[in-house]
Amino acid sequence: MLHLVLVLLAVSGQADVDSLDAMLVRTQQRIADLEARQAQAGDILIAIQEHLAVAREYYTRLSIEESALSRSIARIDARFAAADSVRARFASSVSDYLVYVYSHRGFVGPEALFTPGGLSRVLRRETYLDYLARHAASEAAVMKSSTDSLARYRDSLEVLQTGAERLRLEMQDIEDRIVEEENRQAMLRLQLTSQIASARDSAATIEEERRRVSALVAGLRESTSQPSPGIPIPEPSADSYLEVRKGSVPWPAPGTVIRDFGVEVHPVYGTQTISDGISVSTQASAPVGAVGPGTVLYAREFLSMGRLVIVDHRDGYYSMYGHLGEISVEVGDEVEAGTLVGSSGSLPGGTSGYYFEIRRGGQPVDPLDYLQ
Repeated sequence: MLHLVLVLLAVSGQADVDSLDAMLVRTQQRIADLEARQAQAGDILIAIQEHLAVAREYYTRLSIEESALSRSIARIDARFAAADSVRARFASSVSDYLVYVYSHRGFVGPEALFTPGGLSRVLRRETYLDYLARHAASEAAVMKSSTDSLARYRDSLEVLQTGAERLRLEMQDIEDRIVEEENRQAMLRLQLTSQIASARDSAATIEEERRRVSALVAGLRESTSQPSPGIPIPEPSADSYLEVRKGSVPWPAPGTVIRDFGVEVHPVYGTQTISDGISVSTQASAPVGAVGPGTVLYAREFLSMGRLVIVDHRDGYYSMYGHLGEISVEVGDEVEAGTLVGSSGSLPGGTSGYYFEIRRGGQPVDPLDYLQ
């Protein structure tokens, strides 16, 4: 029976190792997922920075173009003002000159018509005055056309400037949004970095615990009657939970002991059998509770033990609850004293009850020394 229990503990420890392996695989997968997201965030940041560089270059180009258009408009304004001033002075001078000339046309006396060549001179003068008037009007029209053209050119430059300003403001808005997204992605990368560090710490802790439990399983498999040197099963100290409460620990479920701990001699055949625990008869489906705080190492069917729960009290003590009708906990669950681990089932021979065992430092001890 001792060998069976050691094997049982080894199997239960293996179940715990399997659970830790699964946790480690899940944690490593989470690390891989987080690293993939971090790499993706890094790629997004690079793309954002490239877009930001293009946006800022375009914004700078638009600003330069807008400034150039402003300078061109200023130059056109200056040229327009100068040309308009010249045109106004020229028009005023021509007008004054024509008024002067035409006002003196009547000063030619009749005697000029009867002098030799007088009529010819009068006609040439009239023709020349008409030419001057037409030429002055033409020059004034050209000057007005030139100023009108400058005004239209200025208007077109203002349209271009307005368009450049609108595009620049749009690019400013785009740049602001790109910067905002850059900050968001940078913050996401920081969060992912923190989560990866936390997950790696968790993986390291799980790996350390997995190695500890693996060493415990290996030690239990090597052990028969006495633990081998180096087996990582802690020896309970004087302040261990069950050690302190020895003789006053509540029963997993009230009942009658029908098989004691230790050697039993068959009354007829004289054969000896060894029990590492006690068998307790109870009412059918009586609730069975943990005798102290700990972690569930095993919770399923096991060979001739039926449905079995093993609790590691984490201080060198283990407690086992066999032949249960139902199991109420799972591997890895944390339990306290009195936490329901299952219900009583059927003992060998058909009696309603459960099997209970306590192991101290890897060795079975009589549970009756600990129970009330």
